[in-house]
Amino acid sequence: MNRYIYSYRIVSTGEQSRYGVAAGSQEDADTRIREAIADIEFTETEDVQGIALDRVISEEDNYYECEGCT
Repeated sequence: MNRYIYSYRIVSTGEQSRYGVAAGSQEDADTRIREAIADIEFTETEDVQGIALDRVISEEDNYYECEGCT
């Protein structure tokens, strides 16, 4: 599983940002990203425009450490 990082723009505010989703394929990430961005930005899916894939972070490049483990 990889993390797919997308850039996007919120039409109503003009804000530009990036957000990533974990998915098994780019096609899966492409279908889920608009709703994920709308959810995190508290807006409607139609308000999310200019979605473009910035980069893919492969699973072996990820390092997760739980809080309190160190």
